[in-house]
Amino acid sequence: MKSKIGFIVLILGVLVACNNQKRRPITTQDIQRFEEKNIEVNKEIVKLKQDTIKQFIQKNNLDMKPTGSGVWYKIMPSNDTTPIKTGDVIQIAYSSSLLNGTPCYSSDSLGLKEFKVGQGGVEAGLEEVVLLMHKGDSANILIPPHRAYGLVGDQNKIPFLAILYYHVSIKNHWAKKSNIK
Repeated sequence: MKSKIGFIVLILGVLVACNNQKRRPITTQDIQRFEEKNIEVNKEIVKLKQDTIKQFIQKNNLDMKPTGSGVWYKIMPSNDTTPIKTGDVIQIAYSSSLLNGTPCYSSDSLGLKEFKVGQGGVEAGLEEVVLLMHKGDSANILIPPHRAYGLVGDQNKIPFLAILYYHVSIKNHWAKKSNIK
C-alpha cells in the first residue's frame, strides 16, 4: 500500500513538473527509476524511525528488544504456558498512544479487541508480537509506521508516519476458533 501511494505521488509530481514542458511518454525506465527512488526513501524513513525508537527506549530507560522487522517489545509472562499460534482467536485489552503520550485507542473506551491471529485486521507489528506471547501474558510494544498505519496514518487519531506505543494483555484465547472472520 505504502509503495503504491509513493508511486502515485511520484507520478503526479512528474506530471505537474512537466506541465509547462513538451510532454513525452513515461517509459519503463522512468517507472523503474521512480520505484528505485521510492525504495531508497522508504529505507531512509525506516532507519529514521528506528533511531527515534531507540532514543525513546533509552530516554525512558525501557528494557525492550527488537524483532527482525523493527518492532520493539517487552513481554511480561504469565504462569500459563499455552502459546498463541496462527489461527487462534484471542481477545486483548490494550491501549495505544503516540510517543509524546497522546492517547490513540484503548479497550477502556472501545472494549476488548478480538481477532483471529494471522488473518490481519490488526497492525502487523501487534500481530507479530502476539505470536511471541502465551495466554495471559502482557506486553509493551513499540510499532514503527511500516508495521502499523504507514505513510498516511488512520485519518483519525493516528497521524502520518506515527510510531505507536502499545500495552496489550491477552485476556481470552481459543485455539483455532472458526466462527471469527
